[in-house]
Parts: sequence; C-alpha cells; structure tokens
Amino acid sequence: MTVGRFTDIISSAFVAGRLKDSLDITARLFGEQTLLLLNTLIKAVYAARERPPDQALPITYQGALSDYRCACEAMSASAKHTKARALAREMLNDWDAIFQVLAHPHLPLTNNEAEQALRHWVILRSICHGTRTEDGTRILAILISVIETCRVRQQSPWLYLAAVIRQRRAGFSVPRLPLVKGV
Repeated sequence: MTVGRFTDIISSAFVAGRLKDSLDITARLFGEQTLLLLNTLIKAVYAARERPPDQALPITYQGALSDYRCACEAMSASAKHTKARALAREMLNDWDAIFQVLAHPHLPLTNNEAEQALRHWVILRSICHGTRTEDGTRILAILISVIETCRVRQQSPWLYLAAVIRQRRAGFSVPRLPLVKGV
C-alpha cells in the first residue's frame, strides 16, 4: 500500500482502514482512531445534508478534531511505522482540504469527479511527454480549462475556440465562455 496525496475524507478513511490491520500496535491504534473519527464525520455530513444541524459541524466536532490533530502531530514526529507516519503527515498537510466538508456539507466527500476530469489529460501528458516550454504548459492549461468548462456546461469547446480565433483575428476581445445549455 502506498500513501499518496489525498484531499478528501473518503480517501483518508480508506488508507486508515488499511492501517487498522497492521501488526504494529501504534499504527493499528492510530488507524482505528482515524477510521472512527472519519466514519463519524462522514455520517454527520450525510445527516447535515438531510437536515441542517443545530450547531455547525466544525463546532460540534472541534474537540475531536483537536485531539486527532494532536495524535497526527505525535505520529508524524515519532512513528516507526512508515505508513502511519505518512498518513499522519498527509492529514496534517491537507487538513483544511480534508475537513472543509464539515463547514460546507454540500461539498462532495470525494474528489473523484475532479480526478476523473483530469484523467485523460494525465494520459495525454504521458503519451506526448508533456510540453517543452513554460508557454506551452500555460497554453495547454488554458485549453484544458476551456475544454473542461465547455464540457461541464454542455457546450462544444471547438465551436467556442473557433469563435475566439475569429474574434481575435478581427481585432475584437475574446468572447465570454458559453453558459450552460438551456440557461
């Protein structure tokens, strides 16, 4: 098992679940603590989506999060188990992103949609070995952004890009990105 970067609560819970079966007692306890907290928070987020809570989730779970942060700091500083130490460091590094869903329960619990949107661009980068210049990287990033925005808005990126080229050749400014179809 490798611990990579993750910025969502579900990925964190998955990695913690793998630790709870560790032979190292410290790693196992840390994995169980992580899994218990994350499962509790996931249930709270689902409940908050059904009915807004009486008290904001970050306030409700402030004590538990503070205790867990202390556990992560201790584990990242001294754990002999490399996976547990890596998990603790990732949790601390991405703390705000992972627990942002508590302040905004309407946000998705995973970043799967974002990862899936980038997947074919990552494959393209592997096939063509990236870009050769900073300008090429910047232009590719802009094109990816335009293409994905048009896709999400159910518009043809190619018609929009053709309009941009036509407008700029005529000396006009770049047209706004198209709105969602039917709006």
